[in-house]
Amino acid sequence: MPRNAVTIEISEEKLAELCCEGKGGLYLNVHAQPGARRPQLRGLHGDAVKIAIGEAAQDGKANKAIVRLIARALDLPAASVQITSGMTSRRKRVFLSGESALLKQNILKWLNGGG
Repeated sequence: MPRNAVTIEISEEKLAELCCEGKGGLYLNVHAQPGARRPQLRGLHGDAVKIAIGEAAQDGKANKAIVRLIARALDLPAASVQITSGMTSRRKRVFLSGESALLKQNILKWLNGGG
């Protein structure tokens, strides 16, 4: 799993700004930083989680890397992580399939440096 570059101390209230419940899971707001030296959590960018990935933003490579990084960080199969909007933008909305309470707990753990 990629090592966190930063630890973000966030509350459940702040988490509510970063994600929202959907049918069968959660939507997570992501700000992508392609072309970074190493894949890692970089912090927050407004109401989104900022994620650095090494792949360039071409031919869907960066999107695939984002899915892999989030899946590993949250201990989910890659099939449970899907970019639903922002395929060609830095700003993305990612759907995480699963039980919402458990997903929120895992996101908090990841953002607070435990994942």
